[in-house]
Amino acid sequence: MIEGKRWADSPSPDKVCQDDFMKFSQIYRSRRPVISFELFPPKTEKGMQSLESRLPRMIELEPDFMTVTYGAMGTTRDKTLQIASRIKNHYGMETAHHLTCVGASRRDLDQQIEEIGSHGIENIVALRGDPPQGSQRFEVHQGGYANASQLVSHISQRGGFSVAVAGYPEKHIEAPDFETDLAYLKKKADCGADVIITQLFYTNQSFYRFERRCRDQGVTQPIIPGLLPILSTHQVKRISSLCGCTLPGDLLEGLHEAGDDQNRVCGLGIDYTVQQALDLLDHGVDGIHFYVLNRYFHISEIMQGIRDRLKQLRARPDAKSPL
Repeated sequence: MIEGKRWADSPSPDKVCQDDFMKFSQIYRSRRPVISFELFPPKTEKGMQSLESRLPRMIELEPDFMTVTYGAMGTTRDKTLQIASRIKNHYGMETAHHLTCVGASRRDLDQQIEEIGSHGIENIVALRGDPPQGSQRFEVHQGGYANASQLVSHISQRGGFSVAVAGYPEKHIEAPDFETDLAYLKKKADCGADVIITQLFYTNQSFYRFERRCRDQGVTQPIIPGLLPILSTHQVKRISSLCGCTLPGDLLEGLHEAGDDQNRVCGLGIDYTVQQALDLLDHGVDGIHFYVLNRYFHISEIMQGIRDRLKQLRARPDAKSPL
């Protein structure tokens, strides 16, 4: 349980309007392009207080919804639920709760799904999950599931939730080849996924190739590019190596030239993400999912950089479709 009164405050009735809430399946039909932010639950109380202080400003940036992750073995699960509930029931913004197979039996998952639903949350990001720290490979928990497609099926059979799954523009790092990875994704889609949110990438051509190949496989769900703003050279190199993401030469050159000048790195990262996002929007994507890492400044600058283009696109007659 999170300490401190502010996370336990009751919903603010002037901000909450249940009629405004929608599931993934409705969000991507009712407004395009859709903008979403991903947060993670801090491990410390100080981190939680810092996130709480930033939330109102993040919400003022007007994303269409936010998602909240949780750590390996469900280590931050309680915090995930409280943050997701806070966003929806206090601030009145649609939210999605991440759920993984790691360290959970089917009974455990049922209890978690029941608790998520009891907070009025109707959107789940269903993932297999990464192996716990120190483990080299994913191991199926006794009575649990081996992959995300099984988890998606489980959630879909229960009913009442809309489900997002992950896609990998440069393939999942554990997949032997791209064709196998696409087959896994198609299975998740067929098991009941409503939307696909991709892992981060820094070359838009990787996303466009991935999207075409998905469509060739018969995947019809919205495919949403996921963008991670660059906070530091060390951060982007570390994360890209962990997930198998390619860093283009011009980006690496710019980071090298910036050296230890953190202000230059920050500015380069913001500009790069803005240009990525504008190009994606001009190519007609249904939305963009930003991995904001609980930071406000970077995403506020990025949103400022794409705001005019968003307004133009949302004013077009085809920006909305009947539910």
